[in-house]
Amino acid sequence: MKRLTILAAAVMLTAGCAAPAAAPATKEAPAEATVAPTPVVMGPGEYTFENATGAKGALSIPGKADAEIEKLRVLGKGPAVTYLSVHVDNRQGTVGVNMYGISIFDPAGQEYKYTNADAYIDAIRPSDATAEVYNQFIEAGNKHMAMAKPKAVKDFVLTGPALPKTFTAVTVYPTGMSDPVDALPAP
Repeated sequence: MKRLTILAAAVMLTAGCAAPAAAPATKEAPAEATVAPTPVVMGPGEYTFENATGAKGALSIPGKADAEIEKLRVLGKGPAVTYLSVHVDNRQGTVGVNMYGISIFDPAGQEYKYTNADAYIDAIRPSDATAEVYNQFIEAGNKHMAMAKPKAVKDFVLTGPALPKTFTAVTVYPTGMSDPVDALPAP
């Protein structure tokens, strides 16, 4: 190839043409390795969130078992669950908060869903319950279904599967109709 370039330059010179300019030497920049950002690894503990409508929340992951729900779980022969406790301060909020759900994601991207305890209570209510037992389930479900209205403070219980040992994200759904927000480790 070098010989051809020299020969072409000689032919151009004899023909009265200027020799082609040598291509500037370039070094190819090494390809940058695309590295995915390393997710922050979190674990059980205290977390906080704030939504766009002004509600603030504090989560305990996991939370303490709720004695009333545990009693109903035994009556309804329901499966064991993990409890998450959420304290919502909606005194600055403009929309009611019902703590629709929380999603926790492990490092592999697996999602663990936790919902307001009223759904669990409803699911374990025995179909053949006496009126007295049936009413216990309904009253407990209604209590957990109540929302933190604007200007109010309320504690919530959510239930779901066993927690992963570590996780990379905690997403809170303050209501079924609002955008989710991320919960961060409490300072």
